[in-house]
Amino acid sequence: MRLQWPTRSHRSRVTLAALPAIVLVFAACSSAGTSEAPSSQAPASEAPASQAPASQAPGSQAPASQAPSGGTSVTLRGLAFSVAEITVPVGNLTFVNEDGEPHVLAEGENGQEVAIPRVQKVSINGGTQGDLVFTVTGDYHITCLVHPTMNMEVKVQ
Repeated sequence: MRLQWPTRSHRSRVTLAALPAIVLVFAACSSAGTSEAPSSQAPASEAPASQAPASQAPGSQAPASQAPSGGTSVTLRGLAFSVAEITVPVGNLTFVNEDGEPHVLAEGENGQEVAIPRVQKVSINGGTQGDLVFTVTGDYHITCLVHPTMNMEVKVQ
């Protein structure tokens, strides 16, 4: 038995016959990436009342932003906090370190930790983030133990 290559006209008919199938495959692939997967989280506009947005006190340097987990975050940039004062609900406050060096955040002032802190200090390397956990309402002075000029106030409600 001798094998022959298909003629040019035969190859054209095969190509034209396969074209709709190829188009359908590409259409299915491109639309599969655009469908949204079901999510167990409510949209950001429907945040529970217990996670009220942080308010910014007059004189603050910049507004707080939303943390990746849906909570409130404060940015550390230029050896400074993005806000001088912030009001948050009981829970975690995320600090995003955009500086190239580490910060150690603690309850205290001017680089000195208080004798009996109500929050556990956190070390945050450059380019990472960390949380201070506030379990009790009240006013907290937060400082960087490495950079004493970094100070802010957190009002927990």
